[in-house]
Amino acid sequence: MTNKLTDRIDKKLKDLKSESKNQNSDYNLGLKLSMDLVSSIIAGILIGLGIDKIFSTKPIFFLIFLLLGIIGGFFNLYKSIKKLNKN
Repeated sequence: MTNKLTDRIDKKLKDLKSESKNQNSDYNLGLKLSMDLVSSIIAGILIGLGIDKIFSTKPIFFLIFLLLGIIGGFFNLYKSIKKLNKN
């Protein structure tokens, strides 16, 4: 009787651990995708502001690098999703 109970408890614990691993991997994936997008946009903004400050041009390089950051972010997002679909 206790052997059956122990087996059932062990099985439940293994099931719970595998479910939590799947949940964590989903959260990690969401975090990675969002950070890929946000970090490239922020990098574009900072580069654009720095170049504008150096050359004393107000919005030109900011806008150019903002657009490049957005395009780069979505391209990274596309590559990551494409890689996930392969697996």
